[in-house]
Amino acid sequence: MTRQVTHTSTHVFGLCQVVARGIVFPNYSCKPQIYNNQDQKINVMPNVVEKHIHNFFLKKNEAIVDISADDRLKWLPFAVVFLLNALGVQTRSSWKKQVLIAGATEAIRYLLSDNLKKLVGEHRPFPYFGHHSFPSGHTASSFAGAEVMHKELKNSLPLLSCTGYAAATAVAVVRVVKSRHWVRDVIAGAAIGILSAKLAYCLFNRRAKMNTRAKLYNAGSEERPKVRKQEDVDISKLP
Repeated sequence: MTRQVTHTSTHVFGLCQVVARGIVFPNYSCKPQIYNNQDQKINVMPNVVEKHIHNFFLKKNEAIVDISADDRLKWLPFAVVFLLNALGVQTRSSWKKQVLIAGATEAIRYLLSDNLKKLVGEHRPFPYFGHHSFPSGHTASSFAGAEVMHKELKNSLPLLSCTGYAAATAVAVVRVVKSRHWVRDVIAGAAIGILSAKLAYCLFNRRAKMNTRAKLYNAGSEERPKVRKQEDVDISKLP
């Protein structure tokens, strides 16, 4: 019975992957997934443009580029915001709120990107193995930080606030050059990162509005008894 349930769930999950690929990747062939004995996906097809870009970098470099700039640059926008706040530069939020926003942004980013990686199951470019290529988590993190940096510094340092996008773009380029991702992976990662930061700010802004309304309501409720007592005193003085 357990084997039948596991076998059925595997087929259902594979069907969801086929549907997801048909929607997100119209150039992919929506054939049933092929599995080996280890239940690994082996028949994902990139488009022609992505193949040319991948082959171009492989021929130019004659080997996989071994650099770690993407691992460091993806956290640069967050670090710049915290550093400028510590130096006294005016930012949109306090440092405590910035920490909470950064945590919420990364949580939303991880939730979206990790589930998409499992659902889509796109394989990484040659010579790497694995089927968690789409979307790019590094690119999502870097663009999420860039969006946070822009929102925090756009009023005080508008030009500097846009430089985070340059660092995030550099991360995306490095991921493609290193053959870690296809072009569509980094584009989707950039969109997910920006969306994650915007959702985090929307949640905190909504919470701030709710707290303001609660304070106003509580302040009004405290003043109402005083008015009633004054009215009672005035009525008692009447002949």
